[in-house]
Amino acid sequence: MHASRFGSRPIPANSRLGAIRQGVVSRRQALLAISLAALLAGCSTGGDASEGPADADDSAQGGGDSGGDGQGGGGQGGDGQGGGGGADTTGGGAKPFAPVCDDKKPCATGKMCVDGVCAPEPSANAKTTLSDPSKDHTEAAEPLDLSCVGADLATTLKGLPTDKTVTVWGRVDRFGGGGITSAVEVAIFRAADFHPEACAGIDDPADAQACFGDASKVGKPLATAVSVDPLGAKAAGLDVESAKQDDEECDLGMHLQCPSGFVCDKVSGFPKCVAGHGVYAIEGVPLNTPLIFRSRAVDPKNANGWHDSYTWNVVLLEVALDAKGKATQPSKYLNKETIRFNPTIVGEGQWQLVPTTIGIVGGIYEGDGVIGGRVRDCGTSKRRSWPVSEAQVGLGVAPEGLSYFNDSELDPVPAKSAVSTDIIGRYAAVGVPAGPNRVAATGRVAGKVVSLGSADVVVIPNALVIVSFPGLTPHNTK
Repeated sequence: MHASRFGSRPIPANSRLGAIRQGVVSRRQALLAISLAALLAGCSTGGDASEGPADADDSAQGGGDSGGDGQGGGGQGGDGQGGGGGADTTGGGAKPFAPVCDDKKPCATGKMCVDGVCAPEPSANAKTTLSDPSKDHTEAAEPLDLSCVGADLATTLKGLPTDKTVTVWGRVDRFGGGGITSAVEVAIFRAADFHPEACAGIDDPADAQACFGDASKVGKPLATAVSVDPLGAKAAGLDVESAKQDDEECDLGMHLQCPSGFVCDKVSGFPKCVAGHGVYAIEGVPLNTPLIFRSRAVDPKNANGWHDSYTWNVVLLEVALDAKGKATQPSKYLNKETIRFNPTIVGEGQWQLVPTTIGIVGGIYEGDGVIGGRVRDCGTSKRRSWPVSEAQVGLGVAPEGLSYFNDSELDPVPAKSAVSTDIIGRYAAVGVPAGPNRVAATGRVAGKVVSLGSADVVVIPNALVIVSFPGLTPHNTK
């Protein structure tokens, strides 16, 4: 343990700063961590913050975000298309990501500069394809829609009214294993009112994490709600009409056949509806407004070891409103304006599983974070954004490991041999230094390497940040 220059609390050796002081991490990583802290604090490091290696380490494989395709956003654009490519969605006063490549500073061979990020180029025999979630994620008959790539989110939203509000409801999804996600607080922030820069420069990871939970520092959420056990959904008015009931047989993976918060999973070899996720609802959430969702445990015992988790790059538009009816809306809000959205949380078991599987010795440094999500196309006026397979992801600030999943949503173990997204579009970057970052992706379409867009985020210490792009209209499977 090492004493902090900002106070008497010792700095854990299993933290990025502790490792730097022990000489465990490289000089490049040390300079990167110091530059990020200075960038967030608005200070000068005496050098160009964009200098240094321009691409992330993509040698490790596996991982991703779990749950239905309900991660990463609401509606986008008048025709229901997603967008955002490189838009600054980092939060109100946060410094934006500093690009690491451009026309004058090209990437290394085998990398493509996408919105200032060096993302790996798919191999010559790769084929980036669209998956149809309505047909068990088989290859879609229609082509990828990339019309939103490079679109500016602020321009897209300009002129749209922000005074109309809706009720957002859903289940708290879970990245990987763990218990039922009840007693989890869901908080919704306006991105413009969220101030992660207020917590920059705090050496001690525990102090930094506490800072991000302090509304007087990072900003007050619009509203919060605590998820209830799915067995209590009916009493809370959060039940929907379902084809199957608790403990009834169902079609494996067809979770929407089951009641609110239930999943169709194998029990003694047979697929049945079983309780899986806590459910929530929050009234008065504005449309046409960039939002950030935060999920965190409120039970002091926190038996599952839940890590705070943030869903970035969320915009809710009228195109994403639920169809009105008993099967698509909670009973309490029947025939009112509602949108289903499933934020995510991650437990300690999965937090350890991914880095261990991909060979990161010692796991994730205390104070670092994880970025996970999906690559999706833009969607069209007739369908929402669908997952993209065989896309490759890069980060502006390098993680300790970049990982992908296999094609089974029921299997959260990283696929070590994978080099690109699976048919559900998933990826995960683990051991990411706290601070501003940008995630970008490439694909090979019709034999050519193309940009699949990017999204800005701020990595929170010891937290999961979900960001899915470029499309922002997920197809819900839960």
